[in-house]
Amino acid sequence: MAFDSVTTKALPSTEVTCLHVFRHGKVETGGKRLALGHSDLPISQVGKAQHRAIVELALASISEAAGVISSDLGRCSGLAGEIGEALGLPVLSYPELREQNMGAWELSDWADLTAADEDRVQAYWNDYVHTRPPGGENFDDVVLRVRAWWATHRPALRDQTWIVITHVGVIRALGCAMLGVPVDQALRMAPARGSYSRFLVSDTGGVVETLGMPVLREEAPRPARSGPPKIALSGSAGTGKTTLGTRLAAHYSVPFLEEGMRTRLENGLNLHDLSMSQLADLVEGLWNEQQENENAALRECGGFVSDRSSVDFAAFWLHYGFAQDQPRAAAFVRETLAHSVHYDRIVVLPWAALPLVADGYRSTNTWIQKRYQALLEGLLFRDVPEARRLILPDEIIDLDARFQWVVKELSRD
Repeated sequence: MAFDSVTTKALPSTEVTCLHVFRHGKVETGGKRLALGHSDLPISQVGKAQHRAIVELALASISEAAGVISSDLGRCSGLAGEIGEALGLPVLSYPELREQNMGAWELSDWADLTAADEDRVQAYWNDYVHTRPPGGENFDDVVLRVRAWWATHRPALRDQTWIVITHVGVIRALGCAMLGVPVDQALRMAPARGSYSRFLVSDTGGVVETLGMPVLREEAPRPARSGPPKIALSGSAGTGKTTLGTRLAAHYSVPFLEEGMRTRLENGLNLHDLSMSQLADLVEGLWNEQQENENAALRECGGFVSDRSSVDFAAFWLHYGFAQDQPRAAAFVRETLAHSVHYDRIVVLPWAALPLVADGYRSTNTWIQKRYQALLEGLLFRDVPEARRLILPDEIIDLDARFQWVVKELSRD
């Protein structure tokens, strides 16, 4: 860190270690408040969105980092790997930075624990610093291992910038150590899931510049829709997007946004004449065109029905094999997946529900379409919140029945 000459002369040392500390995103707990420590649960859809936002923040705002430091638990190490790949940084994993071990209470619902053994649970919360769950750790144990880790590794970390991915208990322990706060006051620090904190450490002490700033707030329940809907249809060729989409657009009196690739192919474009670079440029151009059409429809009447969702474009990118250019792939896939929040619903149509007709421009090989559909559904189910998806049942093939089912489901919003 640079200082002016007067300040430099007055300081005992100009070495400052900067720690950009992130708490991992929300995990999937089934809606319950669990005693979660060393156990690993999958990241929820909200948590994945929080992790994407953290990666974007790191790319945009953190420069000259020496590496990424992480707890070895999956809910942290996965995010650390994403950041390391995006910034080209080494990732260092440490079990000492795990969350507090909750012992026999691991993965138990706090309400059930309290009902079963209220005295022991109350004793824990009355003195969490010294009281251990059966077979687990108390908070003082966490503080001691985090301080021991810092003492061991500080010489190698000093006077550099590091990104740290860890848990709320570890962040509280670091905060107490940096600020000299008594450990029995640690619960006063409450960094949210998916939040950002920034610690500066020098020989004269530590400073907490930021504590627990949410990078992306957990998604609130979707408000009731007012005005025309914003619907995107998603699926491989031959799933019936166009016929259903035009019917829905007419019903809601909004524009139907046709697929740009289809129009180009019908006008004579031969994909086999394109190099991989030209094909990638085409997909990127189609995505830009899609956004322009959506924005124009919103200005015109406030809604639309689209023949493709933004997630389809992410699937196209992977389907056509553009992932070799990793920085470009990362930027494109992140952008298209993040755009999914702009739709009220993405209606997912089932693969091979309708026979493929040879029309001269799309493959009638159902297994090529299956590969694309598998990529698409993987992205939809992993990266799009459930509340924004409508999965059309496989057995509904008739157009009228499909139309009525979608309209009924949308009426629940």
